Amino acid sequence: MNIIMAGVDYRSASLELREKVGFNKNQIRDILAKINKEACVSGVVLISTCNRTEAYISLSHCEEADPVEIFCNAANLDDDMKKCFYVKKGEDLAVYLFELACGIHSMIFGEDQILTQVKEAMLIAIDEGASDAALNTLFRCAITCAKKVKTQLVLNAVSPSVAGQSVQLVSEYIEKKAGCKALVIGNGVVGRKVCEELIAKGCEVHITTRTHNNKSIIVPTGCKVIPYHDRESLIPYVDILISATSSPHQTVTIDMIDRCANKPKYIIDLAVPRDIDPEVGKINGILYYNIDSLGETARKDNSKEISAMKSLIAEHIENFNKWYAQRKRLMAVK
Repeated sequence: MNIIMAGVDYRSASLELREKVGFNKNQIRDILAKINKEACVSGVVLISTCNRTEAYISLSHCEEADPVEIFCNAANLDDDMKKCFYVKKGEDLAVYLFELACGIHSMIFGEDQILTQVKEAMLIAIDEGASDAALNTLFRCAITCAKKVKTQLVLNAVSPSVAGQSVQLVSEYIEKKAGCKALVIGNGVVGRKVCEELIAKGCEVHITTRTHNNKSIIVPTGCKVIPYHDRESLIPYVDILISATSSPHQTVTIDMIDRCANKPKYIIDLAVPRDIDPEVGKINGILYYNIDSLGETARKDNSKEISAMKSLIAEHIENFNKWYAQRKRLMAVK
């Protein structure tokens, strides 16, 4: 199989380094276009999440190529960053992608969001005309496999999402704290999910919105809304502060927290690049978590679940390999 991949994840690079490859959708489109201009490239799909950034590259003909060089050149990354990359090829790559979509390689085992992220990466590549038939089929097969795993197996995950894990972390505090209040910065998928789960726990929740955005605003039922630029005024009155935006700038600075007469008990940063100045973690009385330290709270032995998942994955890999072998024969005839 003439597909190669270069990637960085939470196991190969620190959060500080992963921030350099935490790309938004516009940046992803730009990188896809640059990679596709390479003479040896037939197609490319780029996954960029809080925990990983991976470029899946389909090569034209039988040319050899270095996926790390191709990706780092397109993304303008330095040599120090190149040391953090891992490379996968052929069937090892296919097995890895199937496992990835199933949540085996997630920081929070079995979490749901990675499947959506894999699907979104494929759709962006297709929309940009960056993918090819081999990558499209590989990703669709991986997505189908992951859906089967989710429906056929009951995974013993701590929580099925980063949002769920963050709320699980504070759930005992919410139960004990009468009238517990929270501020969630970010009205994206993760932010809204956090709000829903906090409200289900009985917490009073405020969520920020940016009024300059012309898109229709979705507000979880039961949430109180404040404009993004008013967020600092509410911080002294909440017990829990969670930020989950795609902003390139900090949403909460150390000065904002220093100015608070009353400071939140929990401050949780679910963004990459980070939304919250990590210096807040040094303030006495504040329990601070970022995406990596949150993941540490979810670690457990999932060997039995992984074994069952891999059995299902093997069946779907066989189906993909049959398709690829048939495609190769047809191309040879042409």
